[in-house]
Amino acid sequence: MLFLLVVGAALAEAPVWWTEEGVMRSAAIFGKAQARDAKAYESVSDELARARRAVGDLELGNALLEPDATRAAYAARLDRALSGQFLRLQKHVDLLSGDYSRVFGAAVERAIAVAAAGKTVTQCTTVSQVERMLGKGPKCPGQDISAKVAATIDSDRELASQVESILSVEWPTIVVVGEAQPAVPLTGKERSVDVAALGRAVAGDALKALDDEREAALEQIQEELDSPDAATKEAAVKKGSAIEETWRAAVGELGRKSWPGVKKKLEKAAKKGGPIGVSLCANPVSLGGCGLPDATADVVEAVGDGT
Repeated sequence: MLFLLVVGAALAEAPVWWTEEGVMRSAAIFGKAQARDAKAYESVSDELARARRAVGDLELGNALLEPDATRAAYAARLDRALSGQFLRLQKHVDLLSGDYSRVFGAAVERAIAVAAAGKTVTQCTTVSQVERMLGKGPKCPGQDISAKVAATIDSDRELASQVESILSVEWPTIVVVGEAQPAVPLTGKERSVDVAALGRAVAGDALKALDDEREAALEQIQEELDSPDAATKEAAVKKGSAIEETWRAAVGELGRKSWPGVKKKLEKAAKKGGPIGVSLCANPVSLGGCGLPDATADVVEAVGDGT
């Protein structure tokens, strides 16, 4: 009898704990919200990547051609549009994260009070470095009530209503709408070629080297750009502008050296049935092109096949 009393006392004194990982892993309602938002985030990330590529190609195309104020203003407008939409997306993510933290945090508190049945509960955060490397969550001595907390959360009508409200808010979309731009005649005006694609085809290694130099230079001033000191930040912005201008000038020089050779190859290829009447178009087709039939694939093939 004494042994049973001792065992009973030990069990009663066993610590009770829960882990955030355990609750989130077991709660079906969290999985539902996570799945919806993971899919939405993946979709909008793809949209963002496509828009960034298009605007980046426009930037490269403009740099490869002779400076033009109209093209520069058009590119700046689309860049601002993309930046604005990115900021809107980031704000949505921040607000969504805050909403989930608030409603799930309150639900966990309510659920712990139910699952603990009056016992003192602590949150377990102890995990060894080896277990962390193996992807394992925290584990403490005593009773883990994470599964009970999760089950209680899944039956929480208040939380269910709040999550449905959050899920009803549509994710923002990333759409940068351009318009047809004037082309620059090279061998004619019948068809156009994407300048960015053509530039990479004829001077890809040189362009990559210039891109790498620009990125390295911008990385060096990133801390200054993020500085809370206004003067430091302003000076860094000027440095960034100079870095971009240096890149544009170098890319422009590549274009000036490349187009005469490209023109000769196209004129030679035209005599063998290749593309004729080609103009250079800095504006990607996805942003409206230049109002001419796109011959990018044919031109790149003609320029790169050794003719």
